[in-house]
Amino acid sequence: MDRSTPIRHAGAAALMLLAAGAHAQDTPRKPGPDDFVRRAQANPPRPAPAPSIQPIPLSAAGSCATDMWETMFGQTTLRNVTQPALYPALPPAGQANGTALVIAPGGAFLSLSFDNEGLLVARRLAERGVTCFVLAYRLDPTPQDPAAFMQVVAKRFGAIAQHGKDSTIDTPAVAQAQDDGLAALRWVRAYAADYGIDTKRIGMVGFSAGGRVTMNVATAYDAASRPDFIGVIYGSAPKRAVASDAPPAFLAVAADDGLRGQASLPIFEDWRAAGKSAELHVYAAGDHGFGMRRKGTTSDHWIEHFAQWMQASKLVPQ
Repeated sequence: MDRSTPIRHAGAAALMLLAAGAHAQDTPRKPGPDDFVRRAQANPPRPAPAPSIQPIPLSAAGSCATDMWETMFGQTTLRNVTQPALYPALPPAGQANGTALVIAPGGAFLSLSFDNEGLLVARRLAERGVTCFVLAYRLDPTPQDPAAFMQVVAKRFGAIAQHGKDSTIDTPAVAQAQDDGLAALRWVRAYAADYGIDTKRIGMVGFSAGGRVTMNVATAYDAASRPDFIGVIYGSAPKRAVASDAPPAFLAVAADDGLRGQASLPIFEDWRAAGKSAELHVYAAGDHGFGMRRKGTTSDHWIEHFAQWMQASKLVPQ
């Protein structure tokens, strides 16, 4: 692929200030990494059953026996994934519209927000006829003990605080998760006929770390693993060029996101500079990780905006 346009970061901060509001004295303090860690430590994970969905392994390596299903903030999470897998969420019988979506939850490559940024998203879009697959990609190993796990979480987010809120996580799981995302798209395309999927309408959407996975996939694919469209919800991009056949992109972030508040803007700038389709939504409030959580802000409606964008872009039937 011709990757002729580099990922640029100039002007992102200025654009975010314009999107967030006019004057600093009128802008509330953005929550940062320390705030997230304090909230997480006050809500440590507790064991939970796995969802009653038969996973589709993407590799013979690893084992689902390492999976640790838990609840945090009242939502199901997953960590210590060593065998990547897809969890299907299918439309009601006879209502599939031919569009498919691989969904990559976030979790700082330490865990997966399986409900809030995965299964709940999949079920909402499946109601609209989209055939969905939640991707459990490989993660960095973490201690089984919840208290020790929270120490690892604090260390990771402490590094983000030290190096800047839009700093890049660089661990073995990042490259592994990219491979898992590419494998997921290849699998869905290979088995498209079994699900009534149009092989030219297979997309990927990711949240936070899952957004990074989506952007890694969107800058490293081959013909079999190319996403036909992408959604990046408060995610960041690698420092790679925009491909000559880069897919259309939907981007969403909250202006008060203290972790990835500016990361969507360079993606939008670069896609547009390369002559590629991109749509950016900056919601006034919603913080990091809004996903399917009701926040009482306009970020609650991101999924409707995403569905409207898919329809307007002819990614789902009219």
